[in-house]
Amino acid sequence: MTARPKLTCEEDELMEMQEAFRLGKMDNSLTSQVINAPTSKSKEEKMSIFAQRREMADKIKTNQFCHQLPKAQVLKDVVEKCEIQESKVQDLKRENPFPEIFQRNKSLKGTGSGSLFAQQLRKSKMDREEATEKSFVKLTPHSNQSSVITQAVLGETEAEKVHQENLQKLSSMTEEEIIIEQQQLLQSLDPKLIALLKNKRQAASSSKQIDVEAKLQIQTCAEAKDEQMSTDEVEEIKELKNSKWVHMDRVEKEKVRWMSSLPPIKEISGESFQARFDFQGHLLPANVDLPVTSALHHHGEEPQRAGYSINELMLLSRSSKMQQRVLALNTLANVLENTRLGLYDSCFESPLIPTLLDNGLLMLLRFCMDDSAPSVVVASLVAFSRLLSSPFDETCLERCYIWHGGEKQPNLCSRVEMDPTDQEQEPEMKDNEMIRVDVIKACLRMDVPWRIRYILEEIRPEARAVIAALEILTRMARHSPAVAESILDCPRLMDTIFCFFLPTNWASLNKSEEYQVEGIDNVYGSPVRQVLRLTRVIASWNAELVTKLDTKYSLLESIRMYVTSNTIDLKLPTQEALLLVLDCCHTWRTFLQQGIGMQSFLELYSFWYPQLQYYQSSVSMDSGTSNNSNARFTHHFGASMLLLMEALLSTCCNSGSCVGKCSGNHKHLHDKEIGGLRKMVEICVAKWAWQLREITFPVPDSAGCLLAAGIHLLATFYTHWIDPTAPSLLDALCYSHILPLLHSAPMKELANSLVIHSNLASTLESCSRFPESLPSVNATAVGGELIPIMASSSPFPLITSIFRLLRIWKVKGSSTQTTNLKLPNSYFDYLVKLNRSPSALSGNWFTRYELHFLHEFLMICAEWGLFTPEQSKVAHEVALTAITSLGPGAEAIAVNWIRRLIFHPEFIQRGCDLETNLEQLHINENRNSLLSKSVSELSQVAKFYCSHLFPGKSTENSSNPLTLEHRQLLPADWIYLPLVVLYQRDLDKPLKANECVPETALFSLQAVYVLLFLQPTWFFRIQPAEHYARLACTFMAGNDLFLEKNICDYMWPVLRKLAGQQLDLSRPVAGVDDFLDLYDRLVNQFEAVSYGSPLFAAFILLPLQQQQPVRFRMKLWCEHSNALRILSLNDQQMLDSLDHWKEPTETDEVLLMKYASSIKSGLITSERNSVLFNIATHHIQHYIERNPLALDKFDV
Repeated sequence: MTARPKLTCEEDELMEMQEAFRLGKMDNSLTSQVINAPTSKSKEEKMSIFAQRREMADKIKTNQFCHQLPKAQVLKDVVEKCEIQESKVQDLKRENPFPEIFQRNKSLKGTGSGSLFAQQLRKSKMDREEATEKSFVKLTPHSNQSSVITQAVLGETEAEKVHQENLQKLSSMTEEEIIIEQQQLLQSLDPKLIALLKNKRQAASSSKQIDVEAKLQIQTCAEAKDEQMSTDEVEEIKELKNSKWVHMDRVEKEKVRWMSSLPPIKEISGESFQARFDFQGHLLPANVDLPVTSALHHHGEEPQRAGYSINELMLLSRSSKMQQRVLALNTLANVLENTRLGLYDSCFESPLIPTLLDNGLLMLLRFCMDDSAPSVVVASLVAFSRLLSSPFDETCLERCYIWHGGEKQPNLCSRVEMDPTDQEQEPEMKDNEMIRVDVIKACLRMDVPWRIRYILEEIRPEARAVIAALEILTRMARHSPAVAESILDCPRLMDTIFCFFLPTNWASLNKSEEYQVEGIDNVYGSPVRQVLRLTRVIASWNAELVTKLDTKYSLLESIRMYVTSNTIDLKLPTQEALLLVLDCCHTWRTFLQQGIGMQSFLELYSFWYPQLQYYQSSVSMDSGTSNNSNARFTHHFGASMLLLMEALLSTCCNSGSCVGKCSGNHKHLHDKEIGGLRKMVEICVAKWAWQLREITFPVPDSAGCLLAAGIHLLATFYTHWIDPTAPSLLDALCYSHILPLLHSAPMKELANSLVIHSNLASTLESCSRFPESLPSVNATAVGGELIPIMASSSPFPLITSIFRLLRIWKVKGSSTQTTNLKLPNSYFDYLVKLNRSPSALSGNWFTRYELHFLHEFLMICAEWGLFTPEQSKVAHEVALTAITSLGPGAEAIAVNWIRRLIFHPEFIQRGCDLETNLEQLHINENRNSLLSKSVSELSQVAKFYCSHLFPGKSTENSSNPLTLEHRQLLPADWIYLPLVVLYQRDLDKPLKANECVPETALFSLQAVYVLLFLQPTWFFRIQPAEHYARLACTFMAGNDLFLEKNICDYMWPVLRKLAGQQLDLSRPVAGVDDFLDLYDRLVNQFEAVSYGSPLFAAFILLPLQQQQPVRFRMKLWCEHSNALRILSLNDQQMLDSLDHWKEPTETDEVLLMKYASSIKSGLITSERNSVLFNIATHHIQHYIERNPLALDKFDV
């Protein structure tokens, strides 16, 4: 039997096999066997031959015989594009019952225009077309039409007889007789019918002519193409002719064209072009020249360019070929991953992910998840996870767990604001409309958790698909507690996940050797750490979900088993086993923060104590300087263990569940009741602090996190511990170890790197690559650059822990009064860098950890008196700026800054030279001046703001939820919030006199007044138009608030300062849809309740300056004539020079006519309305000077 050539055969072997075949030396027996497919026998009785012939003849006679094409079987039982086609057999009558035999014309010779059979077929086709054309030419119009009609009415034989009779009749008549008969026939017919027949005949003849011309043109082009051949094709033909291969001497040009070179790459005009990607999701340059071996060229649009466009990938994902679907989905997943990393932020006109969502990518991937091919399901799961979440963001969130406060999770619900009517219509929304509003809710509507349950339970895909499914569920659980609960309540979903991917039975763990390698293809029966991440996200919402998880699935038992087990027994790759243990500690810490799992922790005391002994004796700081993963894991596990103990201690003391005795409103612990853990941790901290002082910079990040965790545990312990020996122990710890560490050379180097790792001082731009319906934590800035604070060498965790402990020492220590705490100048240089407008990364989720450091630093400097007067002013301005970057959960920090920094009289007087400010304001220097009085009353102002902005959040130990909204706590103009709330209350319900309305307005204006004169740089970072809109609430909240003397005393200087700024009312203002509408309401209020108040009148005149749009002047002069009469200001009461209302001169004739009519009618007079009269006459006079002919119009 002849052997087939193999892929490994070389060209010489193929040539030998070819020669052997030509010489007949090879066995020519069949290499395959023909197996007859079994035919199904009919259950009915067989018909006789004569009966079958009669039935066939009847079918042919009635022209009803049809035959069905058989189904083509592809890939066993898969039937692909099999459609039943019906074709009618023509009723042909043959003289010879057998088909004609095709005989080759031996006169033809081989040429380059195709094979001999192709030439003969082409010639026979041309002969048939010529015969058809000749038959049409021979028929006269009369005979053609008559024969067709006759055959339609009569039978074929009768039609032939009639035709012959007509021919005989015509042949016997002369030409004149035929013309006479023709005219008589035409006269007897309807003229419309004759015209219709003529038009049809002309159209038929013209279409035939066009068809003939088209055929000739196509044939000419084909011949021209055959004659024109590129140089590459000629070289290919020569190479083939000279080759040793059989039958290559006859060159077929049509096939050679497929082997020709690609068309040249066109020069793309302009900067934009269609984006094309390779299989790794990388964007290819427009003019890149890649070899065809990269498999990126295809026969779609722009065949000369390599790569696939997004449209082509989405089209391929619905291909009938499974391999094409998998290839397209994998490429889309890579494109989405690179997009989330920020690699394409500046490459597209609009962000890519919102565009893909608008074009139905989410629904497309959901459809692919229903595919029957497991490989397509795997690819669709990965692409779906890359669309919803970013593995890099999740990694950064997980890294924060070794930091204090890192258990906080972001609430990533949709930020699209819906009206109440839209919320009512939400169930009626279509899927594409829901995607624009909330992607996660759309996923719930598409039953994504239920489909994932089926995939994990029935299909059992490979490892990357399982991880992708868990990532999808994790991102969905970050949306809201309702979505997290729906995932938890999905039938059999969590049961399947915990059964297969977090097994509690050691016998179910796979013991095979394949799990010793670093890659795992099948994770069923093995613990998967992404399950613990999903559990943490669900548990961070509330304690009820934690209780349900622990009660139904015994999750704490599984965590205890994995924490206490040897990582070798897990039969996992080393890295995965170590990370699994860390995730167990992180999850347990989340449970403790929710008040669950304290008893389980205490039951493992026999495990934790030896662990601390091991860290005390064997773990050092310098072990993390190398790239040893085991040393890094040792540091990270130690930090997780210490933070776990700190969470237990904090939860016990704040919830009243501590084992110690409690006195008053505080919970306290005693040394004997924690079994000596404090002493062991202090020994560890002392040892690590000494080792860290001796380390050459840079400090290992893992070592810094371990030491920071130990210091945080001691800080929490000393915060709640009351014992006579506590102050002396704290003194010894800080004097001997903490202060020397703070002044050491490595710590000074860390302080020098504060600016480099600062988000608040960063100049990077925040990305906007995600839609509002699918927000993200944005661990990368524009261009894919990692945000500074998440760098591995970040100094903030360690320095924050040291400052926190020193602040506690200041309160609880016995000898801190004589301590001289000095900080390097690099800390104050860091403050100077922050003393500017907020950074674009100030609202980033990870900036919260820098704000924690900034809080401890500012507070320790304020409490210990470390600031110079100049540094105090800088710190005051930094606090004013940074307070707007705080997010939910940082209310206690905001309260501290307001009370002890922003509105603290001594701190302000130290940083701001009050006497100098008084001299600049030309105010007497006595304490009765308005500014001195306001500064002295700032303590009451601070108390007022804390109670109004953060009710119930006055202490640092206030409990906060673990999942926090990803937003800013205060707006940039937070100083006006009490006034805005007062106005909103008045809109809902008119205010009464006993609701402390004057007090609210007075305290707000005092704060505005002090900050305006002492921190003008910060004050006017807020646009003057925003100041105007917020101050308007003073006049619109209530009917007589602006008449209060104290209110007027503060409003006049504030408005005079505001009038000196460039007031731009055309810019948008938050909370104001239309500034003209706001001004209209102001004027209406002025007409109704002002009683001609000069303060209100001056406020009304500010938008009437000539630099402002004319519509404001038209609004007052044309629509509110009554307000003009009571607007009785004089020059001394004006907020600024009258020139701002006179220059440049007015050009609007309608407004000028209104000026003239108001003067003529006596609506405004020089005695009563001196300011308005001067403004109107000034503009009229200058207009008349420029246009003397307009004098008659202004008859004043």
